[in-house]
Amino acid sequence: MSDAPPPSPPRRSRFRVDPRALAAALGRYVRANPVAVCIAVLVTASAAATGTLWGDDALIWGAGPLATFASGRWWTIATALFIPDSPIDAITSVVLALTALAAAERLLGSRRTGILYLVIGIVGLLAGVGMHAAVWSVTDLRPVVAAEVPVLDPTTPLAGVVMVASAFALTLWRRRLRLVGFALLSLFALYAGDADSWYRIIAATIGLVVGAVLARGIERRSWHRSSARETRTLLALMVAVVGSGPLVALISGGGRGPLSLVVDAYTQYDDALLARCEQLSESVCNEQVALLMTRGLGPALLAIVPLALMLVAAWGLRQGRRAALVLAVLTLVMSAVSPLVALANGRLRIDPWVDGSGAEYVLWALASVVIPLVLAAALVVARRRFPVRATRRAARTFAVIVGLAFVAIGSGFFVTEELGRRAFDREISVLDMLGLTLRRFFPPSYTTPGASGFPHHGVALFAYQWVGVLFWAIVIAAILWLYRRVQRPDADDDSLYRELLRRGSDTLGFLGTWEGNRHWSSADRQSAIAYRLVGDVALAVGDPLTPPGGRPEALRAFTDFCVEHGWTPAFYSIHSDTADDLRDLGWRQIPVGVETVMDLPGLTFAGKAWQKVRQPMTRAEREGYTAVWTRWHELTVSQVSQVTAIDEEWVADRALPEMGFTLGSLDELRDRDVRLLLAVGPDDRIEAVTSWMPSWTDGELTGWTLDFMRRRTDGPNGMMEFLIAKAALQLQSEGATVLSLSGAPLADDPDEPADGDPGPLRALLRWLAEVLEPAYGFASLFRFKGKFRPRYRPLSLAYRDPLQLPAIGAAVGRAYLPDASRREIVALARTAWEGRR
Repeated sequence: MSDAPPPSPPRRSRFRVDPRALAAALGRYVRANPVAVCIAVLVTASAAATGTLWGDDALIWGAGPLATFASGRWWTIATALFIPDSPIDAITSVVLALTALAAAERLLGSRRTGILYLVIGIVGLLAGVGMHAAVWSVTDLRPVVAAEVPVLDPTTPLAGVVMVASAFALTLWRRRLRLVGFALLSLFALYAGDADSWYRIIAATIGLVVGAVLARGIERRSWHRSSARETRTLLALMVAVVGSGPLVALISGGGRGPLSLVVDAYTQYDDALLARCEQLSESVCNEQVALLMTRGLGPALLAIVPLALMLVAAWGLRQGRRAALVLAVLTLVMSAVSPLVALANGRLRIDPWVDGSGAEYVLWALASVVIPLVLAAALVVARRRFPVRATRRAARTFAVIVGLAFVAIGSGFFVTEELGRRAFDREISVLDMLGLTLRRFFPPSYTTPGASGFPHHGVALFAYQWVGVLFWAIVIAAILWLYRRVQRPDADDDSLYRELLRRGSDTLGFLGTWEGNRHWSSADRQSAIAYRLVGDVALAVGDPLTPPGGRPEALRAFTDFCVEHGWTPAFYSIHSDTADDLRDLGWRQIPVGVETVMDLPGLTFAGKAWQKVRQPMTRAEREGYTAVWTRWHELTVSQVSQVTAIDEEWVADRALPEMGFTLGSLDELRDRDVRLLLAVGPDDRIEAVTSWMPSWTDGELTGWTLDFMRRRTDGPNGMMEFLIAKAALQLQSEGATVLSLSGAPLADDPDEPADGDPGPLRALLRWLAEVLEPAYGFASLFRFKGKFRPRYRPLSLAYRDPLQLPAIGAAVGRAYLPDASRREIVALARTAWEGRR
């Protein structure tokens, strides 16, 4: 429906900080999460008491093979659970306690959470310390050479408790907590390699086992799993770990984990090699001196370009992009080949088993060569999981951008270095300058810096440091742009959808025929879903058209269709039956409106309850107004002109963007299946116009849905009541059983609980309703429809993943206001703001 009575007077905004409400909210949080709050307080207090909050050393309280066993400080197993080792560790532990541990407490209960924190923490530390000592006695692997450094880490028991709680979470969050949790824990353990990281992963593993034991016998709600989506997520996560792991090692000072040796390929220069060069001269010394002399932020960024490309590839892999697959495979293969080339040409020298650390070189080979190649092979095998291709035009544009950037930046660098020859330490030929130009586009691990000289100062040195960074920044930006330019399914006609619509549909099914919607159909052509593609979000409009019993399978198939194309599916304005089926598949819902429906059998408008409807109808008839049924193609030229003028007057009067999506405009009136009901005065002047969309049951036309509503601003009052009442009586006589007055957006009681609907989202809906009320009068519209004593049917938005809600919300906004100009957006904001003042 597109019109409404004048908006209600603006109310004073409730969007302000109330100290009493804030105190009440904090009180509710403390009562709901007492253990999490207590842990946060204990960590803060112990950090302050021991001085670690101010950066003091408190390792005497830490646990470890020497501190706990050799020194006999057995009590460190308990103190290490609450005392952080640094201010950053203290802040991290408190934040995680108030968020992750609080969420776990809501799943496990306060008593169980407190017990598990202590038990898993103590058992995890004992197991970690024991394994630490055992491995230390067997080999001198770098992950355990720091056994004399005690561990202080409250996040160790926290990781275990969260993994226990994951067993009680919904399937989506259970998988996400475990997959992402262990990926992060493994990243720090394998690359950073400090004892804290290993203790955390041991505690998390123990928590996983304990959770499986405690959750035995709990009935799991089934949900639709998409193997394509899970495969993408897993492979993207693995590529991200391979790409971010060396960054973790770099940030942590080189790292001591078993895979941290790979970080040497991403450093600007090798300190050990430079130290050796002080004693003797080797062929690699010139390269290392060049790297040292030209070091800076630019070369540092150039060195980690392969890691940045892997992270960009991981982002695209998660969305099923074929371009990301190609990028990931190429980057992984190049990262595996680079150390082999360095080993072959003598730039990298390995003397295994000389110092007893030969196992480290085995791990180096595993990290540098085997893992990237295996992951690249896995991506190639799973290439069908990444079918979302860029358009040919976008691919050509990408190639042109990269090519022009290479030529332009390379030419600029060549000219700059030629003009700055005095900054070089030697005379270089034109061919050497060309070779230098090409090498500056590659990270140091892929080239031999210093082979033909290098600049020492001035503009030439600045260009030498930053030319590669500039080029790869353009390439990464172009790749991200390419991800957005994907091929879409060919536009379809709506003939099958209309055919299935006539077989049987709900009251809002006709919305799927509107311009801008696409249509999915099942393989047997017995089911169809209308959806609107906004960015990467597929907004299904209304309930699916399916044969009896076929709705769950259609919902699954449509979801698979969306995942295959890299889209986020969502179902908008669905009724309770569809919402229930989606809930059984693991989806969640939030209310987005209420549909008002009149049951026509037995309707008479008699009695006092109908007085507010009967009086406007009687008055209009007495004054000579008539209700005229017609269709757009049957209108005379004069009538078309009047209807168009009424609509333009309505839009111009508000100076606000006209909403679409589920709110019809003049364009939707032209459909030959849509009926119009006009309020015509004695002088043949049209005072108001309404449009009605049909709905069918078992092939019979059984209902009509109100959509378009417009009236003259200077016309008599009561015209809308007159038209709706006359429509109800006329359609009743024609055999219709249902008259829908359509949905009223955001007309919902925000305090009424909904399954899976978080409190903050409720608050956002309340605030949004207040903001839009002065502009569009949704609340006034809902109250107006209440005059007709309708039956209320809630309308919901269904989504699979709460993390997708921001993207879905933005897509809904763009669907309703696809063509809003800046002036209209500013007008909407001004109207909303003035209404809230």
